[in-house]
Amino acid sequence: MYAQCRKCKRPIAPNALRCPQCGIPMPLGGVPSVWQMWRANGTATRILFIGACMLITLLVLSMASDDVSDFIAQTSKAHNDAADSRELLLREQQRLNQPDGSERLDRPEPSAATALAPARDAKSLMQGMRIVLREVGDKSRYRQAKAQQRIEGLHLEQQLLPETLLGPKATQAARRTNREYAELLNYTLAVKQASQRELALRLRALTGEGPDGRAIMTEFQRNLARESEEDAALMKNRRAIIERIERIYDLADAHRDGIEVRDDGSLAFADPLVAEQYNRSIAEIGAFLQQSESIDVQRRARTQAALQEIDRLRR
Repeated sequence: MYAQCRKCKRPIAPNALRCPQCGIPMPLGGVPSVWQMWRANGTATRILFIGACMLITLLVLSMASDDVSDFIAQTSKAHNDAADSRELLLREQQRLNQPDGSERLDRPEPSAATALAPARDAKSLMQGMRIVLREVGDKSRYRQAKAQQRIEGLHLEQQLLPETLLGPKATQAARRTNREYAELLNYTLAVKQASQRELALRLRALTGEGPDGRAIMTEFQRNLARESEEDAALMKNRRAIIERIERIYDLADAHRDGIEVRDDGSLAFADPLVAEQYNRSIAEIGAFLQQSESIDVQRRARTQAALQEIDRLRR
């Protein structure tokens, strides 16, 4: 194999120390360089080309892999942010009107209403939601605790005692208590509905009209629909109990002379039909109380199922 002079480009014999044409020294003694041999060999050239292509492909794949990893990370964060906001909303809507004993009823009603700019990102959305839910909840729970305090002052446990039924004045006072209790129930429902309207308005102003905002409001309305259905069932239940108690008062007023108290504290009725009506009303009240407990159990189960659904969204 002949080499080529790097100056005059003419052939040089192997092991030649100088070019016989131009006399330039040949440090390698006329031996072709590795690069020259690669260039002179077609197979080697193809291998070099393929290697370069593979290197470029690996580089492109590496860049694409980084982009995919970033996309997956961003998608996962978006899912987790959505799950966090849904969980916060669900939990706070559940306790929006549930006093927890921390209410300071000796102080004025909370009135904070922080003006918030529309949320620009997930972080500001969560911060804003916490503020709105806390402020609306503090005010509503305070009002509910006040109403609960008044209900406790009615001493409803005395409504069906023998002395309440056997004394005309005591029965009359019990009727007034029953009416006041009904009014307080209506008040607590009005407080709850007012807090839900205020919460909806403030959340809508915070979340805006973007996709995240619409998702939050959709979740809010879904929670509200379920809770309103449960509230309606509980209110119907409590009104039914009040109505059955009024029936017993009517029975006592109409047949008081035929009612006595036994030694064990139970009532004895001279007329078996009156006794049957009384016992039926008492049994119905017991059934309604059990139904009320069932509604509470269903509400807790519904909340737990919703939390499990939210956990499945996290990645």
